[in-house]
Parts: sequence; structure tokens; C-alpha cells
Amino acid sequence: MFTALALNLVLTAVPALSPVPQGPTDEEVLSAWEELEPGVQEEIVEWFRSEVVWLRTFQNRLIRFVLEGQERDVGTWPPAEPAPFYDPETHAPAQPIPRKSLAADSRRVKKKREEFFFRVPDRKLDSAWVYDYAARELRRTQELDDPDRIFRNGLAGFPPDLDLAEALVEMALDDGAEQDKARAFGHAYTDRTGNVFTGLTLYDAWASGSNMEMPDIDNLGILHDLEDEWRRYVAPVPGSKQRPLYDEVGALFQELHHHRGLRHAMAMTFLTGYPALRDGYGANLERLHALWDQQESTPAKLLEELPKTKDWERFLERWVAKHDRSEELQAAGITRRDTLQNDGLWVRKTLVDIMIQAGYVKAPESDG
Repeated sequence: MFTALALNLVLTAVPALSPVPQGPTDEEVLSAWEELEPGVQEEIVEWFRSEVVWLRTFQNRLIRFVLEGQERDVGTWPPAEPAPFYDPETHAPAQPIPRKSLAADSRRVKKKREEFFFRVPDRKLDSAWVYDYAARELRRTQELDDPDRIFRNGLAGFPPDLDLAEALVEMALDDGAEQDKARAFGHAYTDRTGNVFTGLTLYDAWASGSNMEMPDIDNLGILHDLEDEWRRYVAPVPGSKQRPLYDEVGALFQELHHHRGLRHAMAMTFLTGYPALRDGYGANLERLHALWDQQESTPAKLLEELPKTKDWERFLERWVAKHDRSEELQAAGITRRDTLQNDGLWVRKTLVDIMIQAGYVKAPESDG
């Protein structure tokens, strides 16, 4: 994927447009937008689509590079579905606590979601896509052509299809080495009384670092799937064996977390100057941009450099040391970061100018 294009296109960040002048505030633009009839909103978004694609930005070049290199029709990617849960009859027949699903908008699920994602920074991008590491495919999470979502993304500096390109990059960076673990930890999070927390997975729970319940059914299900281990631990697991069981499952999770976390951070950094990175990668923002620059912003090239799970720590330590010793690499990372940030401001300006030209927002007064 992307390989043919990479042979004749070197994507290096260079400032292409001048700094963006100040304009109306987000609050002023959103207030005007919310007053428009749905039909008018659709017209504004179509106008925005037709204009923003012509921006001569590094970000637009990257998006075109990715979208032109993918072969599957966008409409064939399926919608995201609720995660399966481990069957108690299969994995804990002596303790077969029935499972019952909680509604995704229930108070208990919302509270647990807040706990699990407390340390994950909010993103300005409202993406309609997610990469599923278990299926190694993209999944749609919401309506693709929702005018309100596209407008608000544009106002935040994200052009249409940036979210699709970002998800495709994440898919391109995954070689499937941890797919079995992704399937196991992709099961729904449950508690000891059998409640299934719709929309939350075991990966979310383990990645959160917060308090979570660890029912025997889920932990044993993971070991059954990944290790084919059915005898050493049997539900109900006695207290003396619980810590070794948790440690073993935790070690399996860390392997997946290192694999998925790095690729997710690299995908988020591909098109955005200052993405809200999770899992501690935010402290390495410029280093990640420099890594992209060294690989000519080409996913196929970066894939060849990304480490196997066992080499994750060594890879990062070596890259940090190499980056921090090189003024050239440091400058490249900063340039790439700031170029993409400025590109986003031009996306916003394009949308705001359309609202001004349409007469829905007042043009800023000239200083002259």
C-alpha cells in the first residue's frame, strides 16, 4: 500500500503558505452556523469541500498521497459493532455468571468511560473512522457526510477526509504481528456481577491505569485464546493464584500496548501538527515528526523501521538519543510540526472566508 506512489513522490515538510491572519472567533462562526437551515448547511459544506482541496499545503499533499494509494472503496468498510464478550460457559463453567449488556448511554457506562479515558486527552478532530487491530480493517463510527461534523472539524483545522487518511495510515503501519492479542483484548469489558459495558473493551480497561474489575472469565478467556492454557488456572481462581494470573495477562497486554500505542501515535502525527497524543507519546511530539520526516512521510518506509514488540523500548531509546544529538533532526521535526499546524489554520480560514462570502459572518475590519 502506497509503495508505488512513494517511488516518485518525496513528501518533505516545507512551509508553503504564509502565516494566517486573524479573523472571526470560533464562537462567532459557530453561532452563525447554528442559525442556518439544514439545506444551507449542506451547501456551505459542499462549497468548503470544493475549495479546501485546492490549498497548496503539505497536509493536502499527504492526504492525496494516502487516498490515491488505497484500493478499497470507502463505502465497503463496515460500521463498528459492539465488542463480543467471553462466554462464561466456555471459559468458567464452574462459575457461569450470566452476562447482561448495559446500554452505551447508561449512567454506569458513562461513569466507567470517564474513568478509563481520564488520562486520554480530548481530540479536536471528530473522526468517523477507527482502525480495528483485531480485524485489521477500518470501521465507520458515525455518519460520514454529516455537515455539522465536517463543519466543526473544518473550523478546528481539519479538512474533509483527513480522518479517513489518518485511519488508513494506522492500518498501513500495522503488520498484524499482535493481531491475536488485539482480538483477545478487543472483547468487551465486564464486571464480576456479569455486566457488559457496551463500547468499552478490555484493552481500554488495561490501558487506563485506573481501577478495574478483573473477572476470572475474562482473564481466563485471554489465556485460553492466546496460550491455549486451560489447566493451570481454573475458575473460581483461588486468591493465591490471582496475582500470577493478573501478571501473566498484564504481560500479554503490554506487548499489544507497545505495538498499538506507537503505531497509533505515529498515525496521529502524520497529518496534524499538534495532535493530542496518549500513552505518554505527547512528550515526544517533535521526535515523532522527525521520524516521519526521516522516512519521507511515507508509511511503507516507516513500516520497515518500526520495531518488533520485544524491541520497542530499545527502538525508542535509540531514536530519542539519535534525535537529541542531531540539530538537523530536531529542526526537521519542528518544521514538520509547525508546517502542519499552519496548514490547519489555512483550512479554518478557507471555511471562515466562505461563511463571510455567503454573508453569514461579518468580515473583520481592515487595519488600513
